[in-house]
Amino acid sequence: MDKSIILVMFVTIMLLFNKELKDLFIYYYLPVQILIPVYYQTKLVDGIPEMAFWSAVLLPIAFVWFFNQHCEGYRFSLLELFIILHLLCVFGGEWHNTTYKEAQKVFYNDLTIRMIPFLMARAWFSDPDSRLKMFRVIVIIGAIVALFQLWEAVTWNNVFDMYLRRWWPKSVPWGARMMRGGIKRAAGPFGHPICAGYFFAMFTPLAVWLWKNDYFKVKKHGLWATCLCVVGGLSSYSRAPIAGILIGFVVIWYGWQERKTVPTMVLASLLTVLAILVAPKIIEYINVDRSSAETEDQRNAAYRAELLENYDEVIAEKPLFGWGRFGVPVVKGQDSIDNEYLVIILQSGRVSYYAYLLCIVWVVIRLSFFVIFKDPLTLEARLGWGLLAGVVAAAFTQATVYSGTQTVQFFYILLGFAEGLMQLRTFEGSKQSVVPARILGGEEYGYHFHRTL
Repeated sequence: MDKSIILVMFVTIMLLFNKELKDLFIYYYLPVQILIPVYYQTKLVDGIPEMAFWSAVLLPIAFVWFFNQHCEGYRFSLLELFIILHLLCVFGGEWHNTTYKEAQKVFYNDLTIRMIPFLMARAWFSDPDSRLKMFRVIVIIGAIVALFQLWEAVTWNNVFDMYLRRWWPKSVPWGARMMRGGIKRAAGPFGHPICAGYFFAMFTPLAVWLWKNDYFKVKKHGLWATCLCVVGGLSSYSRAPIAGILIGFVVIWYGWQERKTVPTMVLASLLTVLAILVAPKIIEYINVDRSSAETEDQRNAAYRAELLENYDEVIAEKPLFGWGRFGVPVVKGQDSIDNEYLVIILQSGRVSYYAYLLCIVWVVIRLSFFVIFKDPLTLEARLGWGLLAGVVAAAFTQATVYSGTQTVQFFYILLGFAEGLMQLRTFEGSKQSVVPARILGGEEYGYHFHRTL
């Protein structure tokens, strides 16, 4: 059964002869990447990394894009230098802690998981038609997944995993049934409820943008897709991703206001109230150890608070290269490190962590400057606020959860979208600067956007 991955690659190669490359990426790779759990892998030949369903689709597409189309649509950005720096630091840390062969495997996996999806999503972002197709596919497939996650929460049956797991001839990780307060936490195809919620935290703002700007033929379909994306996050029953979704809504609400004086006062007042009334209670709530915690939620909060303190000495022992992917020692039984930033610094060292953080900060700052000085009623400004909301939600979520399975690919795809929007500014007046809009008539303004009437 595991060799069926070869069949998926064969289908991809056959489709390359009569299908547009970008359409294969959009309508074949993206659905496979979302719908089939990434931990179903097979070993084809000794000495080469394992292959999964998603990589069986992506690699032939990437090969043709690199060597036949010469990276069509690609334009250089400093962001990929920061990403490469991060990947090289991970490679160096792994080599230092294990062997060159293992480090080479990690570097290859990171290139296919992080760099290639980022480059291809950003390259095809410059094409208005492909951009909208990518947005719609991610949101619609995500809404379908959310519907099945709701079913999973009710019936405890994960249709994305249970049937494939029965047929798979080898041992498969993940798959544990998790609950909180007696309620099933839905994982869908993402392997873990946290990853499921994290995915929807990133892309719910994009669903809102499509809905509010009439990119569905029937507007209520956009509303349903947005609601289902929210349901997908809620069904994971993971606090940080749910908070990320709320943060995304706040960013969009604020950014899309034409006059920001009143919204700014409202936010400032709200933050002041939270700082005075809520923050002390939160600090008191988490300022306990796990042994004295009164509830499961308080115990989980204490667990995360203790992580930073307990692993501080471990970081100090190997600050430059870290401990490697599988060499991090367990401190006080805390084998689950629920903080993506802490995972990076423990595994690959401080330089890798700073490079990763630089990627996020670079995108947030660039998007912020872009949207602040734009008319909030224009489609490009609204898209900028939507992407900013997704990136901010992702950055917040990673501070308290693990980033894994296919959320890694989609985080870098989201960064590719954001950087692609920034690159359109550079080519104002050229065909590449046309940002998608349903042209129903009306006045053209801004960066060749069309105001929808």
